Amino acid sequence: MWATSKRAILRGQKGGWKQVAEFPRSFPRDAFAFSRPSARAMRADKCNVYVNRHGRAIGVRAGAVYALNSGRTDFLFSIQGDCALHRSICEDEDGSIYLGEYFMNPDRRAVNIWRIEADLSRWQSACRLNGIRHVHGIYPDPFEQDTLWATAGDFAGECYLLRSRDKFKSIEKIGDGTQTWRAVTLFFTPEHVCWLTDSNLERNHACRMQRKSQALEVGQTIDNSTWYGGSTREGLHVAFTTVEQGAGILSNESAVLVSQDAFHWQKVFGFKKDFWRPVKVFKYGVISCPSGELSLEELYLSGEGLVGLDGCSLKVRIRKEGERI
Repeated sequence: MWATSKRAILRGQKGGWKQVAEFPRSFPRDAFAFSRPSARAMRADKCNVYVNRHGRAIGVRAGAVYALNSGRTDFLFSIQGDCALHRSICEDEDGSIYLGEYFMNPDRRAVNIWRIEADLSRWQSACRLNGIRHVHGIYPDPFEQDTLWATAGDFAGECYLLRSRDKFKSIEKIGDGTQTWRAVTLFFTPEHVCWLTDSNLERNHACRMQRKSQALEVGQTIDNSTWYGGSTREGLHVAFTTVEQGAGILSNESAVLVSQDAFHWQKVFGFKKDFWRPVKVFKYGVISCPSGELSLEELYLSGEGLVGLDGCSLKVRIRKEGERI
């Protein structure tokens, strides 16, 4: 297991965690990492670590991508924005890593999806996207070999699913740009591509698209927007709602949702938003989970801006209905 704490990069080993590397300093934000409120306001803990199937690791922080080599953080290249969203970095069948740029982009500059070779020796922009605000995530399709999906947002005419079968040399844009197609995380079944909408502007729903016909089905309403989630090796899907601001946010609680088919969802737990305001400064209420394989037996949740889950992680176990412990 890998983790981060402030600038430290940690490996989980028997007996605890060991620091194996450290991100370079970034000012002025690192000067405010002394407390949770100040760290939240300055986004001091924002970063990514991703390890591919060959054991090669990258780190992303403060707009820089690094190779993590034997305790070193070797600079590779710069990106627009600070880092990617959690669990949004992926790899293809060869182990090449894909990273989408996520930043506020008020001028609507072209947004890159980067491809980093499996051995981290070379990198390039796999494609440049126009007409969107940013990339939310990139996900491999477990049922279609060599197919990668990307999600994009945020406003009218910017929300799409992007599918590529050739490492983003060509892209198929799916959707009509409305909030119904505003997704962060995708869930896959043999017949459908599924998501929970990520809208602070309109009521949120569970959605799925039929693979062959691309027909859209809109299902149950969801109280808040959904950013993060994943599918477990046991076949159950998990998702986490976010407490932010807007007409689409109806609950002051970030919920843990589970589903057998990634379309019908059930709440199993919730964390209340903490008292720090304004939320745009001190962060929304967010739950995320790590990259890599997930298991109901040992699921790690990390949180921000939530009572009992701010700046820390919990290891939980989700029981299937009727299961005895």
